[in-house]
Amino acid sequence: HLLALVNDVLDIAAIEAGKRPMVKEAIALDDLLKDCMKSVAKVAEDGGVELSIEAADNLPSLYADKRSITQIFLNIFSNATKFTNPGGTVSVHAKATQDEIVVSVTDTGIGIPPSKISVITEPFIQADSNPHKAQEGSGLGLSIVKSLVESHGGSLKIESTVDVGTTVSVDFPVQKII
Repeated sequence: HLLALVNDVLDIAAIEAGKRPMVKEAIALDDLLKDCMKSVAKVAEDGGVELSIEAADNLPSLYADKRSITQIFLNIFSNATKFTNPGGTVSVHAKATQDEIVVSVTDTGIGIPPSKISVITEPFIQADSNPHKAQEGSGLGLSIVKSLVESHGGSLKIESTVDVGTTVSVDFPVQKII
């Protein structure tokens, strides 16, 4: 756990200092989202959580750093899966407007109290006070996600209702590759 925490701290420091190398390439977002979903499928299955993904047909390629984008969605998907009770669902929707690509991840999980929403993207904050669930992560996941999203010119939005669920939306500007 300590090594993972140290790596997370180094990662976030590098991102915020603009020192982490970003290799931008055209990414087929629907494929990347499906791959990330596969990574959490076992945890979801073991936890009795149903996963679904719906990507619009007109999704443009996302011109971005693939490692970063993968890290963003793995983090969001694993959080959603981890904090959703058996019988719940995690659904992913990806769509594009002329100006942006929006991916929203909605779960029927435990939710985040209003007082925690504004600070949940701060380092070391976890919404869940359940020590068993909290031990599974460093508490840096969403702060890394926020830094990575912002380093791509995007924004992160979290809406949540306790005992109903949470929606985490990420939007990225559509890059016109000239």
